[in-house]
Amino acid sequence: MMAEVNQSEYTTIPIRRGTRRSVRPAVRISGIFAVAATLVLLSGCSMKDGAQKHPQGAISRAKALTQRAELAAVRLLPKSDVKDIKQLSKGTFLGCSDGYQWSGNTRVTLSDGVDGATAQKQIAVAAEKRGDDVSDDTVLTGDKRYSITTGQGVLLLVKVWDGGRALELNSASPCFDLPSDFDRPRTF
Repeated sequence: MMAEVNQSEYTTIPIRRGTRRSVRPAVRISGIFAVAATLVLLSGCSMKDGAQKHPQGAISRAKALTQRAELAAVRLLPKSDVKDIKQLSKGTFLGCSDGYQWSGNTRVTLSDGVDGATAQKQIAVAAEKRGDDVSDDTVLTGDKRYSITTGQGVLLLVKVWDGGRALELNSASPCFDLPSDFDRPRTF
């Protein structure tokens, strides 16, 4: 999705036309070379794995990777245990050591009779078997939360929700870089 460009954000700068001076060709060529060399050096420093050049693409890739990881975690449960899946269509940005992470959420309503804590543990065990890094901790409410980091670097936090009738998966993509002058949308 391309961002719309507001033409009113641009300022027209008049070009001054002056008298023409005679410049020796050697001086003109060396000046052009110096400018070109400076531009090449600066452009090499400002780009980092394509994100600088195409920030919308970097965000879209991070979002797609993260949402696929959420759904892949849900698929670790038997189909009969899942009544409904609701994945947020938009997420937000979190700061991280190397730039930003795209953060999303998926809520899984469990079928009648399925225990939330058991389903939560099933996801954690299956994720560990497929090679993901899995740990657990206790949140302020005293409930257990599993932290799963996939092989692609997506972080999933799996919690029991709605009195054990649902699971909530909060997610964060791997860090990615955005240009400092890029105006991040509030949601994406």
